Amino acid sequence: MSESAVREIAKLPGPPRRAMLANMREADRGALHLAVERWSERYGPIFRFDLGPRRIVGIADTDAINEVLRDRPHGFGRWREIGRVFEEQGMPNVFSVEGADWQRQRRLAVTALNSNHLRRYFDVVRTAAERLDRRLCDAARGGESFDIRPVLRTFTTDVITALAFGVDLNTLGQDGEQLQAHTMRVFQMAARRLVAPVPYWRWVRLPADRALDRSLAVVHRAVAGFIEQARARMAARPELLQAPENMLEAMLAAQAEDGSFSEREVVGNTLGFLLAGEDTTAYTMAWTIWLLACRPQIQARWAREAQEVLGQASVPVDYEAISRLRYGEAVLRESLRLEPVVPIHLAQALADTVLLDTHIPAGTRLVLVSRLAGLRAVSRAGELDPERWLKDDAEKQQTGRASGSRTGGAAPDQKSFLAFGAGPRFCPGRNLAFLEAKCALAMIASRFQVELDQSAPPVQESLAFTMIPKGLRVRLRERGTDAQRPTHVSAGVAEVGGGA
Repeated sequence: MSESAVREIAKLPGPPRRAMLANMREADRGALHLAVERWSERYGPIFRFDLGPRRIVGIADTDAINEVLRDRPHGFGRWREIGRVFEEQGMPNVFSVEGADWQRQRRLAVTALNSNHLRRYFDVVRTAAERLDRRLCDAARGGESFDIRPVLRTFTTDVITALAFGVDLNTLGQDGEQLQAHTMRVFQMAARRLVAPVPYWRWVRLPADRALDRSLAVVHRAVAGFIEQARARMAARPELLQAPENMLEAMLAAQAEDGSFSEREVVGNTLGFLLAGEDTTAYTMAWTIWLLACRPQIQARWAREAQEVLGQASVPVDYEAISRLRYGEAVLRESLRLEPVVPIHLAQALADTVLLDTHIPAGTRLVLVSRLAGLRAVSRAGELDPERWLKDDAEKQQTGRASGSRTGGAAPDQKSFLAFGAGPRFCPGRNLAFLEAKCALAMIASRFQVELDQSAPPVQESLAFTMIPKGLRVRLRERGTDAQRPTHVSAGVAEVGGGA
């Protein structure tokens, strides 16, 4: 294409700027992802909008999104505001830093979450799932509807603290959310500050900012305790310096050996793993439960498979059982496709480049509209159809069902399935998240029939780094006898909108 055919950002279509706050009203309070999806539907795969004084480019094209994600950390980074917000909260970590700092910290994170370790991690996940079972049985016997999100967050908190820090919190065995309420506030306030038109909190402390300070003090004290316990273990067992058993011990060993991790980085990464490992998997499970409750036929088939695999056990008894949950994994992938906990990605150009025939100067902030782009890339994209993940290419070619039959959408290719990102900064916890979710959801499907509380308002999507199913209240009924167990039902197909 000739140089003259390349557009400037100012020539892109987009929503009209509204006074000083520009397009903040449309994108405020957890709705940025919905706003950019609406704008893309109206203005196309590349458009511009403004958040206060910042000019943003939205991109909803899978090829362009992959080009950006795979050119990190050299051609693109994350918004610089992300690093600043986490630095201010005393938690610089692998999820927020860039350049050489990211490369050094990333190696440790990838090693700690390598799929080769999953078999060793299974016992921790199974123990947490057994505790979750007991907690949900109590809720089912109470007969009332309840918000299942905090319960799922206690499950994921127990898993991540045990695996990454060597600490058994057993929050599932205790009353109340405890640490989870504070970590949730930290996440939500970080997201709010990220898109704020000005960093007002540096001069004025509103009630929400003072509440954040209190929550940060709680989580920092908890992290200090994790680090103290890890140092005590390593002092009692010096062999852990050479063969650490979890991510926190590995950071402390590297710190002791060559000082490659500062104390601030040890604290920041411990906090970062706590936040990321808790919310993302918990809300992935919550969205899956919502979809299953909306589609009883699909829930029935998932229950049938889970009961066949689990037998008389309440949770999977060994690691091999997880791989036999093929339909359950397909349900989970559909959930991640339709309701990903990361529906958009934030990127910033580090050098001048061209995307979709548009000149993108260095420093330009991008919003990658990954969910919508992924939906556009497959046939029958809005249908909840786990079967699409179970068909191989030969069957599609022989039957033509990929585009024609009632059970018929094609499975997304890797390029359009962006729930875990892509390129060098893809989510390192992907395999652990699948292990946790499949183990817990198999137990739930096998043991309970899940129903939505019809008296509650409709579930809403709310974005605070992760997309939260706001207002998800469910009622559980135990499948106590064989007569109550679901019979085999062929998977139905139902339409699910891109925004709940």
